Amino acid sequence: DAWTFKSISAYRWLDSDSYIDIDASQFQLGDVFVGFRQKQASQEFQFQYDNGSNLQAVYGIYWLREMVPSHQEAYADDLFALAGNPIDFLRTIDDDLTTESYAAFAHANWEFSPGWSLSGGLRWTRETKDYDRTTSTFWGAPFGALNETVAFDGKQGWTALTPSIALQNQITDQSMVYISANRGFKSGGFNGRANSAPEVASAKFDPEYVWTYEAGFKTRSADGRLQGNFAVFHSDYRDFQARVSEVQNPESETPTFAFPVLNAAKLEIDGFEFEGAALFGQGTRLSGQLGYMKARYKEFIDPRVQLNPLLADLHDHVPFSPEWSARVALAQTIGFNSGAALTVGGDVSYRDDTWLSVDNRPGLMQPAYTLVGLFGVWDSSDAKWQVRAGVRNLTDKVYKTDGQEFSSVGNIQTAYFGWPRNYYLSARYSF
Repeated sequence: DAWTFKSISAYRWLDSDSYIDIDASQFQLGDVFVGFRQKQASQEFQFQYDNGSNLQAVYGIYWLREMVPSHQEAYADDLFALAGNPIDFLRTIDDDLTTESYAAFAHANWEFSPGWSLSGGLRWTRETKDYDRTTSTFWGAPFGALNETVAFDGKQGWTALTPSIALQNQITDQSMVYISANRGFKSGGFNGRANSAPEVASAKFDPEYVWTYEAGFKTRSADGRLQGNFAVFHSDYRDFQARVSEVQNPESETPTFAFPVLNAAKLEIDGFEFEGAALFGQGTRLSGQLGYMKARYKEFIDPRVQLNPLLADLHDHVPFSPEWSARVALAQTIGFNSGAALTVGGDVSYRDDTWLSVDNRPGLMQPAYTLVGLFGVWDSSDAKWQVRAGVRNLTDKVYKTDGQEFSSVGNIQTAYFGWPRNYYLSARYSF
């Protein structure tokens, strides 16, 4: 009676053909075709234990296999010229990546004293990547002699033990405190942009690891109308994987552009998070979140910076780590005699300055911005139907969400933007 067996099986596939104009101009500087056929399957078995009192545990094994063959073509006929005459350029890339991951894990929660719980877990992961890549370069006259094909294959596996531990105290029925420590692992791999013999020689990069420590406090009022959660955290990264951009032999008439992945950095993040909610009167709900994050490199080993002092500020900011973020939402629910309900409301969210690339290029930094949304939700009396409608980005704010940095190729920097003002309507049925 104390044991439960659970099986989770999954299969996924994705076919994609994309045409990308990296330079976003009328010139053919970085026009790219990317086509891939991705497939993956996974299986997980869990054995769950509950003694009906003070001990719960889960033991499991996990397997995943993913295959991603792809074909790419890169055109740059307008990038190279000799004596004013353009030179044709084409690069084709065919690669095939197979990833296989095995894991075994265990986690238990033990209430060793009234109100006190200790939980701990351990995961063993073995991940293997098998990568084949062929790159062919085709130059027009008079550089046809430079045409070449570079091919390599690599196979590498990595093993990691990632523990977790947490201590929790239920102070009262409405309040609890906790502390925790967790280790994370991101496996290594092979640089999918290695296009020359020197790049192939250093295509492999190592895993990335992080320890995260957290302490928090959760509380709510006896009547449930007030609720607040607060947490502080510290994360310590090692061997942070960073894709950078560089130019090899820049004085040549046919320079080589490289995009290596470096295990470049030691990175630390400190911060806190708060979220709260309050109910006022009949059906009025105010909620909010506030987050602060201070991310900084303790070390960033980049050969370009060592060779060129003018690049000393290239890694002053950690990407995708805004210092402040916040959200406030207000909603009013109106109940009808039939039992149905209508909720209307809105929210305002804020995100601080955010750098969008490892190499801190000014064009790939998004200044702080604020977004506004409105929504309405109707729930049927039997709770089976729900219809939701609303508008996102009410003020039609223009803002960047991501960036691709190819500055070693014609100083190309590509930004991706968030949706403009948009409307949505959805319906949901539960059975």
